Amino acid sequence: MNYNRESVRKKLRSQSAVMPKVRRKLAVTVCMILCFVLVMASTIGGSLAFGSFKALVDNATDISFDDVAPDNYYTLLYDASGNVMDKLVMAGSNREEVSLTDIPINLINAFIAIEDERFWIHNGIDLKGIIRAAAIAATTFDLSQGASTITQQLIKNSVFGGGAESGIGQRIERKVQEQALAIILEKKLSKNVILENYLNTINLGSNCLGVQSAANRYFAKDAKDLTLSECAVIAAITQNPSANNPIRFPENNRKRQQRVLQNMKNQGYITEEQYRLALSDDVYSRIQITSAGTSSAIYSYFTDAVIEQVVADLQEQLGYSQTQAYNLIYSGGLSIYTTMDPRIQSIADTEVNDPDNYPFEYYSVTYRLRITGENGQEYDYSENDLITFIRTELGRKGFDGMFESEEDIKYCIDRFKSKYIPDNKGIIRESLIKTLQPQVSLVITDQATGYVRAVCGGRGEKTANLALNRATQSTRQPGSTFKVLSTFAPALDTCGDTLASVYYDSPVTADGQSFSNWWGDEYLGYVNIRDAIAYSMNLPTLHCLLETVSVDLAYDYVEKFGISTLVDYQKNADGTVYTDRVSSLALGGLTKGVTNLELTEAYAAIANGGKYVEPTFYTKVLNHDVIEIISAIQKTSRVIKPQTASLLTQAMESTFGRNLSTGYSDINPNILPTGLGHDFEGMSLAAKSGSTTDNNDVWFVGYSPYYTCGIWSGYDRGRTLVSGQSYHKDIWTNIMKRIHAGLSDIGWEVNTDVVTAKICSKSGLLAIPGVCDKCEGHGVVYTEYFTKDTVPTKTCTCHEKLSICSEGKAIAGDYCPPDEVGERVFIRLSDEQLHASYVTDDMSYALPADMGKCRIHTEPETTTPEETTTEEPTTKEKETKGSSGDGSVESSAEAGENTSAAEKEAATAPENKE
Repeated sequence: MNYNRESVRKKLRSQSAVMPKVRRKLAVTVCMILCFVLVMASTIGGSLAFGSFKALVDNATDISFDDVAPDNYYTLLYDASGNVMDKLVMAGSNREEVSLTDIPINLINAFIAIEDERFWIHNGIDLKGIIRAAAIAATTFDLSQGASTITQQLIKNSVFGGGAESGIGQRIERKVQEQALAIILEKKLSKNVILENYLNTINLGSNCLGVQSAANRYFAKDAKDLTLSECAVIAAITQNPSANNPIRFPENNRKRQQRVLQNMKNQGYITEEQYRLALSDDVYSRIQITSAGTSSAIYSYFTDAVIEQVVADLQEQLGYSQTQAYNLIYSGGLSIYTTMDPRIQSIADTEVNDPDNYPFEYYSVTYRLRITGENGQEYDYSENDLITFIRTELGRKGFDGMFESEEDIKYCIDRFKSKYIPDNKGIIRESLIKTLQPQVSLVITDQATGYVRAVCGGRGEKTANLALNRATQSTRQPGSTFKVLSTFAPALDTCGDTLASVYYDSPVTADGQSFSNWWGDEYLGYVNIRDAIAYSMNLPTLHCLLETVSVDLAYDYVEKFGISTLVDYQKNADGTVYTDRVSSLALGGLTKGVTNLELTEAYAAIANGGKYVEPTFYTKVLNHDVIEIISAIQKTSRVIKPQTASLLTQAMESTFGRNLSTGYSDINPNILPTGLGHDFEGMSLAAKSGSTTDNNDVWFVGYSPYYTCGIWSGYDRGRTLVSGQSYHKDIWTNIMKRIHAGLSDIGWEVNTDVVTAKICSKSGLLAIPGVCDKCEGHGVVYTEYFTKDTVPTKTCTCHEKLSICSEGKAIAGDYCPPDEVGERVFIRLSDEQLHASYVTDDMSYALPADMGKCRIHTEPETTTPEETTTEEPTTKEKETKGSSGDGSVESSAEAGENTSAAEKEAATAPENKE
């Protein structure tokens, strides 16, 4: 091998020539490998991206008109005249739908100009807008710039709930889904349909959804009546409904409104002149600042009652849960047609809340205070602590929680807080509710239909929705109003009694307690049912219950009248047993009491000829599509016969002093018909009063041929009424007189089975002319109403007319001088009644048991020869002496037929004023 210099040089040159080729080949190989890798990476990346995009689109599902149609609308309540009386709305449901044809073109163009200028030409997504937003984001890192079209916004609000995304990843995912669905939606729906749904769903602040709701809220007009500047104000809200709210932040809204108008001009929707005029319009001075359309509105007591009844019926008729029912009412866009008569409700509200109708006025308080003490511990106080403080620290030992003025409330609370938080620091929470006292509840109903026409659940300012409704929720002792329902209704309807049936007014002792009438321990003797109702007598009512009706029958009748609060049997954990199957039922002494609504409707059944109709506050409910979903289903039943209802009505007319059989004011000036002076001319009226012995509750329930009205009054707690108060009857009279203005007195429905007869009020039998009407006592002859089959056929057995010798003070004998003899009518009483430990008014006019014939004139008078001999009395004259008006002497046995009532078992009774 040649290794000389030249050979080596040649070898090196040869190798140098090969190296570039190798490098070139290596470079090509590497490039090919890199290209392959890039192609593979791109393919895999594209596949992954496509898969991810497809997954996002697939997750977005399909979309249809129903998915983007507006929902969550407020509910409207209509009164009986068809007027809107209330609007029920909760957050997210204050929406009122309007068609695109009723939306002004300026409002449509305002939204398009500021939100989606290429709306009419894109296919659901705006590529130019996307590129613009991407460019801004790349150069300024501002990711807030949106490119959402109106179609995408509609999908976001309707399908995705309108909420903000939590991060960039979720934002990208949501945008992709929105864009995919937007393209699909634009293929299925026209631009007009999309735009109409959008304008009915967009959030426009102040709990307004949609342009119609916003127009009403901010400008108190329909959307179709908006001006150009007003349209721009509403369109300016949508970017940020909170920050651009024209009420709270008018400056922010003004800036965006100007931009809306500028865009409209630039895009050719308005002229330069229109633009300048709109800018110069002082539109913000017209913005409504009321709370209308918000969930903070306080509804009326009638609306509260409607809500409660509709909720119950939705559960019963459609199987809704309570939560579902409330949600539907407040956000389902329902139309609820109520029974409220606006004129009658207005009259009732005015009279109940007129301070001149009350002889006195106090305040009770509900007070809550939470503080942080010096030791860092939290303490809670209530009105009970305040009352204790007033008694002990302010020296008002007898304070019962009733304040005489609002100034006194403030003074006492300030003093109370100064003790526990002298510097007013550390208060966590404090609330005060002042309530006028005494309180009132009132119900007016149409007895023929059961439609409730007016409700007052209390007097004074109503401070909360679905708060205590004293008319429909509070149970109070009904007192003497129960006498008719529990005792006299079944006595006449089932037991054969008549309004003339008499019971002996005498003491009743039951359960270790003695009872009396509301005026005290003065007893009247024989009293008929008419007078027992008119004067609201306790003791004759109890005798009727126990001697004729029975407690169980009374209980059954009260339930038939619709009273649902009776207690059949209840045993508490401590062994105490409660039941209303006791004699106190006759006088309204109940375990729980009754509601005004149920008591008023019970009397409405009498006014309706004995037919009970379940009360209702509404007639029907329509959904948002104007389809009836429920209606009021009113149960009806026959409680008493029409003839019985007619008789009770006749008797309760006497409450006002009409058609009385007897007067008792000479015995006690307080014994007067309990409704005397509380009727008015020109209208037939019947009523019954009621009160309790402790004066916690007073009632007056009555009716005309048109309406039944019941009023209750009393303190919510802590105090009793002054005895003898009648302001509640005055309110009843004022209301009934006003609501009947202009109505003719059609009178009571004539019942052909009811007839009249002349009756003796002491016996309840046919009066004997010249006898019953000549008694010096309180028995009178009067005209009474009967059913044809109960008209008495016997004559009076209670009165007896005798010839009395004034000198001998005994029954005149055959030899009493004619000038010493006079006729006198006595009341027949039994020996037991005559020798009772109590005294009745009848005793003053009773025939003494030991009264015999005159013992002074036992022989003929001695005559001189010159005097003419007195002839023997003729047989006819003998028969006349000591005879009844019908010519026959009545025996004690006959008179005793009507005295067995006093010999029967006594009855129990509740404490009752009347």
